[in-house]
Amino acid sequence: MKTGKEIKIDNFDNYNVVFGSVNNKHPKAVYINMSAWADPIHETDCAINYNKVIKDTNKKLKQLLYNTFSLDKLTEFIKDRTILDLDIRESGIKYGKRSFISCEITLFIDSEIPVTSDIMKEKLNTITSVVIDNVFDDNEFFKFYRKKN
Repeated sequence: MKTGKEIKIDNFDNYNVVFGSVNNKHPKAVYINMSAWADPIHETDCAINYNKVIKDTNKKLKQLLYNTFSLDKLTEFIKDRTILDLDIRESGIKYGKRSFISCEITLFIDSEIPVTSDIMKEKLNTITSVVIDNVFDDNEFFKFYRKKN
């Protein structure tokens, strides 16, 4: 019997966002999957070390998540057991060509709140908004789009 659940969220104009859980009846973890197409802003990208840009973005994401889980309204999540997977291929990045970027955040939880509940959707939406506003929309190297063209 299939127990997993996935919910597509359309609140974010330039991003594809999905919330989910492997076991919705007794969840131990939930995930947020954000994806988009990254378009480099700077035309002189030969001088930009995109490997460093990606590493810095990953570090900024980790720090932001750690700080966000200190908020009183997000105490269900175990902040020391968060998995972050940021995936973008450095080799294909060049001005005028969009590159696919995917960010999956796995959050372990204390209480078994289903991902389909309004409480969990609100909390995951809060985390997603913080990440998009502070890391992706605030990015000085890329502009993000929902579609490739």
